[in-house]
Amino acid sequence: MAATVSVIVPTRDRTDLLADALRSVVLQDLSGIEVVVVNDGGADVAGALPLGVRGMTVRLLSFPRSRGPAAARNAGLEIAGGRFVAFLDDDDMYLPGHLDRALSALESTGVDAVYADCVLSGVRAVPGETPTGSPYRYDFPYDPDMLSVANFVPTTAVVARNPAHTAPASWFRFDPELPILVDWSLWLRLVHDRGWSFARLPTPGVVYHRSFADPSLAGGAAAHIRSLSLYEDTYRTIIARWPVPPTGRVARFRGHALTMFEVALGQLATGSRLTPFAYENALRVLHAGFTGRLDESAVRGQLVAVLTGVGAVDVDPCGPLVARVQL
Repeated sequence: MAATVSVIVPTRDRTDLLADALRSVVLQDLSGIEVVVVNDGGADVAGALPLGVRGMTVRLLSFPRSRGPAAARNAGLEIAGGRFVAFLDDDDMYLPGHLDRALSALESTGVDAVYADCVLSGVRAVPGETPTGSPYRYDFPYDPDMLSVANFVPTTAVVARNPAHTAPASWFRFDPELPILVDWSLWLRLVHDRGWSFARLPTPGVVYHRSFADPSLAGGAAAHIRSLSLYEDTYRTIIARWPVPPTGRVARFRGHALTMFEVALGQLATGSRLTPFAYENALRVLHAGFTGRLDESAVRGQLVAVLTGVGAVDVDPCGPLVARVQL
């Protein structure tokens, strides 16, 4: 039977995490799932694959050496046989019913892609269970203009139509030349260059794990500064690819996003740490200003407060956003 949805899962040297991620796919209790695991030059993962699961096909691609997550996802897309494609990072998980809700929304609305709300968790969740320890969410309503300011759609939240079934799919690829933010770059290309429509599923569908002990930051403040500087450089590269009128709202809030980097790098340069969930809180401030829930003149001060912990925070980082889109 042809697959209904292909789930692309890149992985490298995180077998235990991969096993949990795949378990969360098994718990979808949906027939017609094809899982494409792409081992990006890491240790053998065969023991983590849920072989023999009724109604689910598991395919494995293995690179002899790492090519990066963008190339790994692209390789998965090239062999994906489903009418729809979904993405799942090996350190994240689906919540029960996620794929079923996404496919129903795609069928009923006719949009090209949907994204579910994400539960952010700083500790490992149990497959099939919603974490209760963190109130943080990626729960941003769809707005193509806000998407031009910053990415609020994590890769692992997206389920999309597979363009390989309707048109040449070469343009539905992540950019392997970018070191990070490859998902944001793809969403911008799909929306602004290809005319794709996105819609939000206002229900938690994904657990998005945020680790505050990232091994890449083991070098301390200097490593953190290098990482954040790479983020800023890539951000500037992407916004240069999709220019906007210099005096418009999007341009102004891109400037506020650059202020976010300025404040964060200044905080790290003093030897101080950023607050937990600093980026997510800053994104909430940018969104509040962009949608008029926060006066634009207050955006910089609020960014300082949520990034450094200095000053009063007027935007509840866990509070409700603007009206949700009902599908």
